[in-house]
Amino acid sequence: MLSRTFALLAILTLVPAVRADDVTDAEAKLKEYLLGIKGAEAGRVSSLTADGMKETFPDHVLFAHVIPQFPLAREAPAPLKHANVIAIPKKDGKPVLITDAKELEKFFKENARAVKKAEEVGAAASAWLRAAAELSQDGYFKFTVKVGPGKTEGNTFTMTGEAPVAPSNGDKGGVKATLTFKDGKLATAETKVDLKAGMRPRCQATKLLDPDPIVRLMAEDSLRVMGSSANHYLAEQYAKASPALREAIERIRAKSVAEGR
Repeated sequence: MLSRTFALLAILTLVPAVRADDVTDAEAKLKEYLLGIKGAEAGRVSSLTADGMKETFPDHVLFAHVIPQFPLAREAPAPLKHANVIAIPKKDGKPVLITDAKELEKFFKENARAVKKAEEVGAAASAWLRAAAELSQDGYFKFTVKVGPGKTEGNTFTMTGEAPVAPSNGDKGGVKATLTFKDGKLATAETKVDLKAGMRPRCQATKLLDPDPIVRLMAEDSLRVMGSSANHYLAEQYAKASPALREAIERIRAKSVAEGR
């Protein structure tokens, strides 16, 4: 039932479908780290294990921590920002908080595995783009990482790539990067972020029972367009809604699922 789905959303945010032992251990360390930051529980956590992350950082597990700004803006508790990447060492060591491109570059230079082949450069570039994209996340962008072409001159590799956003919510743009590796290590990184947010949750769920039929239809249409990206917002609204509003929320989610959104 959809009501059961909503009840489980908060738990599923922290639990990937498939987890290796190192990710499970890292999640425990991450939880302990975040418990030490008052207000960090407002963030959504996801593990970053694809897009070259495991290959590039064999000694760390990286996570994204995002504090959504919709439907209401929420202040990020220091030292966190609204969008963060947190690297958890697999062995002993403190978590590394990454909040901007400068800190990401420092982490790469100190911890990325040395690259020797073109495919390793591609993995490193993919990892950079995924991390850079998550640092630009508002909780609703859906990024896809693409890299190439690459260029080799002696002991220097150059790789370009991008992480465009899915246009399903009216989102536009993406993150682009050019990375240069010399003697196996990251030498320079140029990143350009050009993002335009489309439709976002604001007060649509509260308008599903509005007496004005036009207002109701506008709320329904926007929630259907957002589809699964509005799940967390709807779960929050569902938890505090009246029985009638819960029924309306379940109806809209059923439509979105049926339409494959």
